[in-house]
Amino acid sequence: MMLNELQVKQVKKYLRKNNIESRLIFGDFLDHICCMIEQKISEGASFEDSLQTSFSQLPGDEIKTIERDTLKLLNMETSFSSRTSLLATIPFGLFGLTWAFANSGISVPQLIHLFLFWSPMISMFVLLGIGWIKNFPRWSFPAIGFCLLFSMYLMMVSIPGISDDVLGMWAWIPLLITLIISFIFKPGIEPIKKIVERIKEEPTLILFALYGFSPLFLWIFCDEMYSRWMIFIALISSLILSSGIYLFLKSDKKRTRVLSIIFSGLLAVILTYTASHIYWMNH
Repeated sequence: MMLNELQVKQVKKYLRKNNIESRLIFGDFLDHICCMIEQKISEGASFEDSLQTSFSQLPGDEIKTIERDTLKLLNMETSFSSRTSLLATIPFGLFGLTWAFANSGISVPQLIHLFLFWSPMISMFVLLGIGWIKNFPRWSFPAIGFCLLFSMYLMMVSIPGISDDVLGMWAWIPLLITLIISFIFKPGIEPIKKIVERIKEEPTLILFALYGFSPLFLWIFCDEMYSRWMIFIALISSLILSSGIYLFLKSDKKRTRVLSIIFSGLLAVILTYTASHIYWMNH
């Protein structure tokens, strides 16, 4: 006996209730449970009894564990350890320190100034290279968005002493060098295929990638604002953005992941905009 549409919907509801997000795992277990129910009905059991028996034989937490282990085996995890999640926030923390010193008016030695300025940018390109070598796990997606948007932004920037005009296509050289080095360590287009696979599995990863540019965007937003209290704005905003990264990587629920970066991004923008408004009101 084949299950009708309403009966199949009850199985789908069960899988969604247990946060089975992967389309691959969801489809496999949907077919498997439906076959179990059909088998029991063919043996004389009612649909309701067959449904409950099948659910008891495949508890939701067990299916979720299978999903997590399978995705990890395929290098397509949706959640990571606290250590990995925290390490992924390091570039955001570096941006916060750079932003804090750049807009505080505090004088620092030139060497420290150069280190603070370049370290967050370099860390993002390094993260992109590591991501390529490891087939772009989720924690590397902010680096993808940052490096692409940063290169596009540099196209419209002129650097005194290097170019009197905007950089144009020269702005893509750092990204090109990063990809060449990465390709040496891992030849082939497998990493590109993995990016496409992950985005097909969860389109919100595009938003997560774009989120990677947010700390630099807020820093640019505060250009020509110099005040000691900007240290606190920069550090708090960066902490908020880092929290969004951490929660996105740590959570195994899609809704929590999406809301974490939306709310943290909006909160950081509101805080920075308010500080900017107050600053220019007094200057």
